[in-house]
Amino acid sequence: MQVLFVCTGNTCRSPMAEALLRQELANIKTSAHKSETKPLSVSIKVKSAGLAVFGAEQASEGAIFAMGQRGLELTHQPTKLTPDDMAESHLILTMTQSQADYLQSYFPKAKDKIHTLKQFVGEEGDISDPYGGLPEEYEKTALELEGLVKKVAIKLIRKMNMVLQVALGSDHGGYELKEEIKKYLQENCITYEDFGCFNTDAVDYPDIAFGVADNVAQGKNPVGILVCGTGIGMSIAANKVPGIRAALVGDVYSAKMAREHNDSNILILGGRVTGKGLALYIVETFLKTEFTFGRHAERLAKIKKRENC
Repeated sequence: MQVLFVCTGNTCRSPMAEALLRQELANIKTSAHKSETKPLSVSIKVKSAGLAVFGAEQASEGAIFAMGQRGLELTHQPTKLTPDDMAESHLILTMTQSQADYLQSYFPKAKDKIHTLKQFVGEEGDISDPYGGLPEEYEKTALELEGLVKKVAIKLIRKMNMVLQVALGSDHGGYELKEEIKKYLQENCITYEDFGCFNTDAVDYPDIAFGVADNVAQGKNPVGILVCGTGIGMSIAANKVPGIRAALVGDVYSAKMAREHNDSNILILGGRVTGKGLALYIVETFLKTEFTFGRHAERLAKIKKRENC
C-alpha cells in the first residue's frame, strides 16, 4: 500500500507528514516485534509531492529544524506530483480542502482515494502553511501533523491485515447493500472489482454469482462478496463453481469461523435481511480473519477430493 501526502510546494507540510508517518510506522513495527505481535501482512510505503514545484528548491529550514527536534533528518528534494503518483497511490492526503478539490477535479478516477489529512481521521479544517514563517510557526504545524499522523497510522494498521482486493457483486435485491459495502471498501483503501448489478432493475442472480465466483476461482481476486435479497440464491449459485467455498453469513461470529475454519473465499449477505451496520461489521471481520489450517485443512481436503470426482 502506498500513502501519498500532497501540499503546494512539497517543502514543509507534506515532507514533514511523510517523515512523521515513516517514523510512526517504524515505531509500531518495533513495538510489534518486541511484544511478538503478528506483523503487518502488507507493507506501507510513504511518499510526498507538491502541486507547484519549481527549480531546485530544498526542504525549508523551518521544516528541517522542526523534524530535527524529533530526531528526524529531513534530507528532502521537493518533487512535483505526477499522474503516476496518483495512479500508484492507494491513499492520497492533502493539507487543505482546496488541494483535495483540485486533485479530484483533475484526477476524477482517483476521487475516492483523495482526502484532506484531517478529513481522513474524522476532523475538520485545513493545516496552515508555515512557509516563510518563524520557527515557532513550523513547530506549531509539526505538532499538529504529529498528532494527525498518529491517528492515520492507527487507522492504517487496523486495516492492514485485511484482504485488500475484493470481487463484488449483487442482484437487484442486494444492490443497495452492495453500494454501502463499496463505500466501506473505498474508505478503507480496499480495491474492488464490481461485477454488477448497477441499478435496481431486475437481473438474474446466477449471472452475477458466476462472474464473481469464476473470478475468485481463477485467482484474479483473493475473495469475493455477493449480495442478493436473502443471500440464499447467490450462495447456491456460487458454490456450483469448483474451488469456491461461499458462506452465507448473518452474524459476526459466523463470519469469523467461515474464514478461520472453512477458508471461505466468498462472503454471501442478504440485503433484505441484514442491516447495514451489521453487514459492514461482518464484512470487516471476514476480510480481517485468516484461515488457521491444521485439522481444518484436512477437512477441506476431503471436500476438494469430492469436488474433483
